[in-house]
Amino acid sequence: MILPKLATGLAMTVLLSSHAAHAWAIGSQLNERGCHELITARALRTVRTYRSTAPAVTPTRDEAAIFSDVIFQAPADLLPDLAGMTLMLGVRDNDLKGVNPLSTLDLIQVHGNPDTQDEHCIRAAADDFAAGNQSAIENCRTFIRDTATAALDGLDATGTVDTDIRTEFKVYLAIRGQASPMLPLFWIKIGAAMHALEDGFPHTYRTADGMHITTVLNWIDEVDGVGYDEARDGPLHRTELDDCTHGDPTIDRNFTLATEAATDLLNAALDPTLTHDEKVAQFDAVTAKWLAYQPGCTFDNQWCSPPEATVTKTGCLDASGGGSSSVLVLLAVALLVLRRRTGLAALVLAGGLALPAYADDPPPAVPAAAPDQAPPVVDSTPAAPLTPVNGKEPGRDLKAPTVTEVQEVRKAKELGSPLGFTASLGGSIDRAAAVGTVGLRYRLNEKWLVGIDVGWNPWITTAPMQVRDGVAEYYLTLVRRFPMAYDRVNLRTSLHLGGSTLLFDVFGAPKYSTGFYGAISILGIDYDLGSSWRLVVDPAEIAFPVPEIGAIPLWYEQFRFMVGVQYGG
Repeated sequence: MILPKLATGLAMTVLLSSHAAHAWAIGSQLNERGCHELITARALRTVRTYRSTAPAVTPTRDEAAIFSDVIFQAPADLLPDLAGMTLMLGVRDNDLKGVNPLSTLDLIQVHGNPDTQDEHCIRAAADDFAAGNQSAIENCRTFIRDTATAALDGLDATGTVDTDIRTEFKVYLAIRGQASPMLPLFWIKIGAAMHALEDGFPHTYRTADGMHITTVLNWIDEVDGVGYDEARDGPLHRTELDDCTHGDPTIDRNFTLATEAATDLLNAALDPTLTHDEKVAQFDAVTAKWLAYQPGCTFDNQWCSPPEATVTKTGCLDASGGGSSSVLVLLAVALLVLRRRTGLAALVLAGGLALPAYADDPPPAVPAAAPDQAPPVVDSTPAAPLTPVNGKEPGRDLKAPTVTEVQEVRKAKELGSPLGFTASLGGSIDRAAAVGTVGLRYRLNEKWLVGIDVGWNPWITTAPMQVRDGVAEYYLTLVRRFPMAYDRVNLRTSLHLGGSTLLFDVFGAPKYSTGFYGAISILGIDYDLGSSWRLVVDPAEIAFPVPEIGAIPLWYEQFRFMVGVQYGG
């Protein structure tokens, strides 16, 4: 079930990501670094070279846990900086509003909000015909000015960022999920204003030098299904323009200009020589410079045939950027193929492991030959007392087992010592993780086993791809076996209950937090290998480590595929 689910989710993400994208790509599992993050980080670094009002701030332990859990590749120099990382989160928020970057349905609702198109410098539904260019630009400029002005409330009397002035901020994290930390107000607000200004480049057609807007693009009329009309609504938003790694000269020009514009806006907010009102006036000057409008391009003259209209795709995931797009598409296709074949593969596996099962006792086994005697002749007489038909089980197509075959199975199914041990390895795809366990088993009888286990369960995040320390698990185990009489394959149900301890800091859950652990495998198998050894497979184990059960519980549910061995027990 997990593989088909992953295949479907990834394929849908591939197909729908371009429709959920809004201007410069933001970092996510599909594009770890993003474009908004690159532009904004460069602007911050530049301003810090001549402004002392934006100092780097060491995050607290809980804040550092937030930043290590973000779903994008954070710039290495900003990761240990409360200011820089809050700015990164702020500039991403116009596109996310606290939702999962890979939750396509949620993203469509965010981007399809008719009341927030000004946050992306793109046409709203009412911005029609040539006048719609001017109104869309004015709405965007107003949003930038008002939001940047709100950011000034996060400065102290000297014009320096006051990190004690905070606001609640919704963010979706890789492990924690939905969170609402209190973060510095200035960086959140100025980040949102910078995002809108940066969007003013990929969401518009411009003059050759890139300094004047000739046409504002449209997205809302297409996705709202109100009847898009290019002459009235303007050209459609082109995902090809969102990929800052594309390499096209026009996109490179836009990237460079967007970086300069973002730098100008941040510099105006952090200039200690300007009063509050002078900074607001400077915000208007910045947007007037970078969002200037030059009329004359319409549907009738093909929007002046801008170079932006001829930028070609580099792959199916242009909106997410990067050279990994084609690889992801191939992966999605491969997973979809596997989805179709999962049932067949399961049947092949089951057929390869299983032998026919019989409830009746066979005739006595053939005695073993003495060392100096010739090997006994194999008795091929059917073991079951029912009379075979042409050597097959009555009413079946399967060959009846011979005495020798049943003897071999019986030998392999010997239980051995009631005390034994087990070891297993596995992983989860739905929420990526690995797991390794060791444990003791004690056999009450052939149907019931009890045991004690310990394990390590590292958690895996994919943007950036890294293995987190995860949790240590320790628990009691109860196994109900359903042994087959003359078949090496046996069914089993396993229940695990105990505790789990967090091995790294997560927002709201410090390292070594300890809580509950539970897992169940409703249907697993063990395969008798002989000499008291068994291969144990739990193909659909559901595990719930909950290392923090306080005011903000932390859990990391997993759907695991586990493979192990058991000796004795």
